[in-house]
Amino acid sequence: MVKVLSFLLLATTLLADTLELPLRSIESMRRLLQEDPAKRHKVEIEGTVLFVYSKHSAIILHDGTGSCWVGTSSPLNENIKYGSKVRVTGQTYIHSSYLANIEEATAEFLGEGSIPEPRVASAEDLFAQWIDTQWIQIEALIVGTEEDGLAFTLVLDIAGKIFKADVPLAPDAAQRAAVLMQRRVLFTGVAGTVVNDSRQMTDRHFLIPSFDQIIPIETKTSEVLPPFRKIANLLQSDNSLNDVSRVVGTITQVQKGGFYLRDETASTFVYAAGDDIFPAGSRVEVEGFATVAPFRPILRAGRVRLIDKGEKPTALLLKGGLEIQPKLHNALVTIDCEFLAVREGSQETVLQCRRGNTYFEAWLPKFDRILNELKPRDTLRLTGVYEVTTTHPIPRIEWANGFKINLAGPDAISIVKRAPWWTLNRLLWALGIAVAAISLILVWTNLLRKRVAIQTKIISRQVEHSAIKDERQRIARELHDTLEQDLTGLSMQLENALDEIGELNEPANRSLSLVHRMLQRSRLEAHASVSDLRNPQLLMRPMAEAMKESLEEKARETGVHLDFLVEGEPRVLRSTTQNHFLRIAREALNNAHRHGKASRVHCLLAYTEEGVTLKFEDNGSGFDTSLPTPAGHFGLTGMRERANKIHARFSLNSSPGNGTKIEVHMPYTSPEAGIRERKLP
Repeated sequence: MVKVLSFLLLATTLLADTLELPLRSIESMRRLLQEDPAKRHKVEIEGTVLFVYSKHSAIILHDGTGSCWVGTSSPLNENIKYGSKVRVTGQTYIHSSYLANIEEATAEFLGEGSIPEPRVASAEDLFAQWIDTQWIQIEALIVGTEEDGLAFTLVLDIAGKIFKADVPLAPDAAQRAAVLMQRRVLFTGVAGTVVNDSRQMTDRHFLIPSFDQIIPIETKTSEVLPPFRKIANLLQSDNSLNDVSRVVGTITQVQKGGFYLRDETASTFVYAAGDDIFPAGSRVEVEGFATVAPFRPILRAGRVRLIDKGEKPTALLLKGGLEIQPKLHNALVTIDCEFLAVREGSQETVLQCRRGNTYFEAWLPKFDRILNELKPRDTLRLTGVYEVTTTHPIPRIEWANGFKINLAGPDAISIVKRAPWWTLNRLLWALGIAVAAISLILVWTNLLRKRVAIQTKIISRQVEHSAIKDERQRIARELHDTLEQDLTGLSMQLENALDEIGELNEPANRSLSLVHRMLQRSRLEAHASVSDLRNPQLLMRPMAEAMKESLEEKARETGVHLDFLVEGEPRVLRSTTQNHFLRIAREALNNAHRHGKASRVHCLLAYTEEGVTLKFEDNGSGFDTSLPTPAGHFGLTGMRERANKIHARFSLNSSPGNGTKIEVHMPYTSPEAGIRERKLP
């Protein structure tokens, strides 16, 4: 029969999906989404409301087959409450929840519904899958309360693990919770699941419709009064966690969730809520259960009765050294200390303090008023609860290695003495500024002296360069007016002689032609020398810049495409050496154009750690290097001679049709290098 029903349910679901009919039950909705979680389905389900989140416009719906969360697209009808029967129309979603739920829904009020019987759950069921959004009943111990403005939250102890349960806000919520504090109860509600971004379960929480669904298992009073016990005698071998005890003492400090209680034997913390909280100094009788805690048992109060209201309690003044004192755990103390710094926690402000060689922290709720007044190294007087701490995993008395002070608020802090203005840091800063100022003056004086020296050298060099420039211009004029013009005249006379002799005397014609070419070569060299003398770029600029400018000008004249590259850090060479390199480069470019008919030339000037290398390569016709140099061709010979003058290695590689490669390498060890100590910028 079960198999038949399951088959019919599955068939109905598949038929509804095929015809795009809305799903009619929570069970079919969740079963279908297990097969395809990404697909969204229309739903139309009738059921009973088990919980209302009015501020979230959401409900928990139960339809007899299961329960689920329903998020509505508009505010809920005011008639919809716990126990109402509603019709929900919307679509499924699973992207941010543990199991499939309903969103973008409308909830139609249909009247009063019937509350289903809860399913009894045990501690073993707490993290089972079936319990998600289900209506369950489970036993718990109520140990605390919280309030966040959206719901009244109870802190539950279930089988030794802490959970939270939300109850809708009500005017009497705090009073009803106080009656249940530290009581074992049986509550009925919805089990929710806390998930992360990957829809993985990270915790459980509960949704309880009202305090009426919380039933105490134990009665609050008994015909036999529990025995009186001293704080120092709690949880000794003659009583256990299940025994009710009565303790009489004075409240020393009140804080969230309870108060610290002191009798003549020791101090401890008492969990209490609602009207059971009285001001510090009150003498009270506490009835409740002792429970384990680090270094001393604490009390979970079921009832707190006021005996009388006394004066503000006195605190024990800690003097001398601050060795760890486990007997003072939870005791009210006063301590004078030096304030060092502050750090902010999630719910508290922590003062970092020191007395002598002992460092400790003082914790208080978040406050800004007193903290704005505190300065590092102020002497403070703190009054709060002494709490022993340890870094060991087990809080044994012999392993206690620290303490902190729990402060009730900013009134527990007073400034005894302000920090001196001349702190060590300020003194070091002042000394540092003075040293820096003196150093700055010395550096400035030294820089000024160096700057004056540099300017003096620059002025001297400029005067020297001006004189050299004038002398070069004078020599250039004389060479142009005498040598170059004479060579031009001789060249013209030889041309006339060649025209007159013609072919009458072939040997004389050849000799005169050779002389004419030599004369032309000399005239070109003279012209280049005059040009160099008129152009002071070798004196005023680095060789790489002068060579690039000279070669680019020559390349523009001849129409050759030039690739000029410089590698390494340029060095300043002797002026005559730079001139030889420049003349070799110009001669190589001239030969590539005139004899090789090259259209593209690549020139590399490389500065290495060992020396300077000039590499020249063209795509011209090339020539056979094994043949003798033709008469009247002095370019290669001149380049070799210039290389020899600067003690450089000259190499030539060429063959017909493969262009020509020339390389000149001069080591810095050459006596003609003349390397200056200062490198070019």
